[in-house]
Amino acid sequence: MKNTLITSEIGKIKKVIVHEPGQEIEIMTPDTAKELLFDDILDLRTAQKEHNDFSSILKLHTNVFEVNDLLDELLNDEKNKETLLKQLIYETGAPEAIFDELMKYNAKELRKTLITGSEEIYRKGYYTYSLPPLPNFFFTRDTAMVINDYVLSGSMANRIRSAEATIMRFILKNHPEFIPEGFYFDNYDEIDSTSKFEGGDILVLRNDVLALGLSERTTQHAVEQIIEKLRKNGDIKHIFTVVLPKQRATIHLDMVFTVLDTNFACIYEPVILGELNIGVYHIDISGKTSVTRSVPNLIEGLKDVGINLEPVLCGGPNRINQDREQWMCGANFFTLEPGKIIGYARSANTFIGLEKVAGLKRIEAEDVLSGKINLKNYDRYAIAFKGAELSRGGGGARCMTLPILRD
Repeated sequence: MKNTLITSEIGKIKKVIVHEPGQEIEIMTPDTAKELLFDDILDLRTAQKEHNDFSSILKLHTNVFEVNDLLDELLNDEKNKETLLKQLIYETGAPEAIFDELMKYNAKELRKTLITGSEEIYRKGYYTYSLPPLPNFFFTRDTAMVINDYVLSGSMANRIRSAEATIMRFILKNHPEFIPEGFYFDNYDEIDSTSKFEGGDILVLRNDVLALGLSERTTQHAVEQIIEKLRKNGDIKHIFTVVLPKQRATIHLDMVFTVLDTNFACIYEPVILGELNIGVYHIDISGKTSVTRSVPNLIEGLKDVGINLEPVLCGGPNRINQDREQWMCGANFFTLEPGKIIGYARSANTFIGLEKVAGLKRIEAEDVLSGKINLKNYDRYAIAFKGAELSRGGGGARCMTLPILRD
């Protein structure tokens, strides 16, 4: 059995990587939040409680791996420490002078430094770091993507996040629990400087079908480079590119579209079907040359390749509710297996639609974790966990998971 394999968004999850937010969150100030890609500063203790509940639900369904634990294991090896430090210094442009000092750290000290930042210096009211803090790292989805049995390492749109992708690539390349068949790009030097792409924009809909978001985080040139790699690999035959409005609410495709089951998807209607539907293209790469054609929308286009999805509207039919719930990641669900999903509890109208349209019963995470409810008594459900603080970071349940292995 393969250690690394993702052929859909919905197959029963077997391995997933998460990262609990830590002290790197508390480094943010109102002045630096925007630079660190946040709209506001988060309360760490509340965010950790919410993330812990989320991870506890995941552990009832799958093997959950924490970034901190994986790094602690790998960095106990001196060769691994040397390899990762050199990669990070190269990728981030950090001063080479920090290498010798950081090599003296033990595994846990080094891991903490790599995530919370190193060599804090106060200048003109701002904190600067030789290695930057990584407050976005709890959104592990963006850092890497498993497509079939190969990995596509994220080429982050903002330099402040480049270290996250480098660390995740190192983990996947070296930890015995993972080690994929290969990487679509063997090293970052293969990726052009204008090629930026993140995992929130890449959905594996079937072993031969991808959906890609063209967003403020994923560029057209990146899509072209990815398609060339996919063609050589040979498994993917059809790619649907969805042009997204370049704005904060729609930074990734999975903020407006996630798959829930074999025949249901949660969508933000204005972008997927309505007036903000800028354009969707079906790129057929099954032949010697690519064939591209425009399709009315993603739902209609997917029917051409035998994927029939009935939409569940984020926020329900009311536009005000749609906008409010989508802003707080109401369309961003993580599917545990077909018909079993998890998302933020605050999306009340979305959960009503999930039950009415897709037959997914709302179950509160706290009732599961307290033992009040046994999930074995339910065939189809949508678990609602509290995430008011986490959602202010700009991502949801799918964003906070990096699936490594699914049935």
